[in-house]
Amino acid sequence: MLQARLGASGDNVRMIGIRILVLAVLAAAVAPRGVLADTRFYVAAGLGLHAAPGVHLVSGDTDRPSRCDEFVNPAFAALPGCTDPDRSQGAVDAWQSRFRAARGITAGGAFGYRLASRVRIEAEYLRGSAEYGQTALLEDPAGTPFTTVFGPEMPLAHERLGGVTVDGFFANVHVDFPNRTRVTPSVGFGAGAGRAGMDYGVIWARSPDPADIDYAAGLPNEAEVRRLLAGTVTTVQASLRDTLPGYQVLAGVDVALGGSVSLAVTGRWSRFGRFAAGGAYDRLRSHASGVRRDGSEPVVYTVTTRDVGLAGVTLNLKYHF
Repeated sequence: MLQARLGASGDNVRMIGIRILVLAVLAAAVAPRGVLADTRFYVAAGLGLHAAPGVHLVSGDTDRPSRCDEFVNPAFAALPGCTDPDRSQGAVDAWQSRFRAARGITAGGAFGYRLASRVRIEAEYLRGSAEYGQTALLEDPAGTPFTTVFGPEMPLAHERLGGVTVDGFFANVHVDFPNRTRVTPSVGFGAGAGRAGMDYGVIWARSPDPADIDYAAGLPNEAEVRRLLAGTVTTVQASLRDTLPGYQVLAGVDVALGGSVSLAVTGRWSRFGRFAAGGAYDRLRSHASGVRRDGSEPVVYTVTTRDVGLAGVTLNLKYHF
């Protein structure tokens, strides 16, 4: 009984809080306008939540086929194509993976100037961060997982997407709709650029059993290649970064709180251009990121996506002067 009473009391407190909030908003809406319309400049700081889109990673590298790797096939030079200029011929040089949407936190600040009663311009810095924390199977361009393509030879082939951040810099134009209340709706558009960062990882692991290495079947030195290729791993764990063009669409309301202060609720949809970054593997088939012992043919990978953006709401405190 006591627990039921405490629960009912908590519900009453929440209901009272909601009613007070509703009354405060109504009072702000019907109260006379403040002096904010007479000010020219303002600064703002805000915090909010956003949804980050699902991410489709499309990746590739400059590797040669494993049979052309000197570290796992010392007799590579005798095989057709292993010394041709087109290093990708016969290699797994393209793959993809998909990750679900994520949620994150948005923070930033702005400096604005009112050009006219309805128009203002703004320089804005925006930081959005989202933690995906997901692992996805690596697929070939047709959508077949490589663990299926290679069978028992490759029991593990996946990418991992950790945190994704974007530091955006925008020039915004807002159109206000002033009225006789403290609440001023607005719409806006911005263009600029963002510095995007991605915590990325990949692993390709071959079976430790030489009998599973069917890729070596038919080679003149088959037993040697099976032994040297078995149990090898290709790995990356890196923070990738790229600078991207961007734009955003904005809509919100600005509530005058009195004096020179207002509170703005802003919804935004921000999108950025194609992300592309990469580097050398941490380990390529358990050796350095290259296919020649003398270092003459280094291997680099590239990760790309067009799914960098956010949609969310921020709460901004503004000071007008």
